[in-house]
Formats: sequence, C-alpha cells, structure tokens
Amino acid sequence: MKEHSSCLSNECGSSRPVPRSLIWSLVLAITTLVASQLVRLHQHQAASWLLWDYAGRIAALTVLAATPSARVAAFRTSKRQIYRFEIVLWILGICLLDRFLQLPLYLLDAAFPATVLGVYPNSTGWLKSFDLTFGLVLVAASEEIFFRQYIWHGFRPYLGNDTFAVLATSVLFGAYHWWSGLGNVLSATIFGIFFMLMLRRSSALWPVVLAHYLVDLIHFA
Repeated sequence: MKEHSSCLSNECGSSRPVPRSLIWSLVLAITTLVASQLVRLHQHQAASWLLWDYAGRIAALTVLAATPSARVAAFRTSKRQIYRFEIVLWILGICLLDRFLQLPLYLLDAAFPATVLGVYPNSTGWLKSFDLTFGLVLVAASEEIFFRQYIWHGFRPYLGNDTFAVLATSVLFGAYHWWSGLGNVLSATIFGIFFMLMLRRSSALWPVVLAHYLVDLIHFA
C-alpha cells in the first residue's frame, strides 16, 4: 500500500510501472459507465433515464473506491495552489467559452444529425430541481474524479505531466460523450482541456468540480 501511495504522488518517477489493479479498475469503471449509457438510450421517461445515469456514475466511483491503488489516485486530496479570485476568473472564462461555443457546435450537430443518438431528458417539477442539484453535482464530481484526477495521477507514468496528459484525458472525456452528437463530443474535448489545465494550476480538485457544475447548471437551467 505504501508503494502504491508513493508511486502515485507528484514526486514519483515516470519510469515506475502502473499497477495492474489501476488498469483493471479503469477498464471496469469505463465498462460500467458505457453500459449505463447504452441502457439510458432505451429509456423514454426522464426519471428512468436519470436513474440509470446516477447508477452508472455511482457504480464507477464504487469501483475506484473498492481498489486501494485506484482509491489513492482518485480520491486523493491536495492543497489549493491558487487564490480564490483566480478560481472565479477560471469559472467566468469557462462559462463565457460555453456561451461562445453553443452556436457553432449546434450547427455542427445539425450538419451531422446521425451522430446524435440521444439527448439529456427534459425533466420537470421536483425531478428537475433534484437533478439540477444532486444530479449535476454527481455529474461534475464523478467526471472530474475519473477523467481528470484518477487518470492523470494513476497513469502519470504513461501520460507524463504536460501536453500529452492534457490532450489524452480530454480526448477520452470527449469520447465518453459519444452518444450525444459530434458537436457535444468536440465541446467536451475542449472543456476537458480547460478543466485539466485548471486542475494542474489549482492542484486541488474541488475548484474544477465547481467550475464543471456551474457550466452544466447554466447550460441545463
């Protein structure tokens, strides 16, 4: 356990191999997430769609929490390295980017409608309120834990700490949105780059989760 913890620290040399348990946890978590997406595509009610979405995310987080080496990488805590006003600037910039990209990405989806296999459900009443609070928090936290923190820290011997790590995690994050259209895949990839840059800058994950949540909240609300 001590070897896993030291290997996953920032000071770990890139020559150390990644434990097999990290690789299997990655495969199992992705399988769980994709299985949830496939089931969601066949749901016609907002409640059942959201139920399968929540279940897939919670199951993937459980996979990471159940494996010691994966738990060290995914749920590590780091001290914030940036000032609060810089967090505000990051959030404002990312939210403005979301507004700027909406029209061109909408046009891209309109040009390739066959790539849109499903849409986020239009819930109402208490279900909408619940989803805008618990649901979007779960979305932001699960995606940042998995696609940013876990993959970056757990697979740093393969990814490094520079441009390739940023691009690799962002492309994987974009691919995770495969069902929602080419425009949203590209959007997720672009935002993944900025979220990853923010994580590298802040060190702590919570500012990135907050930025992700607010972007989704503005978009869906």
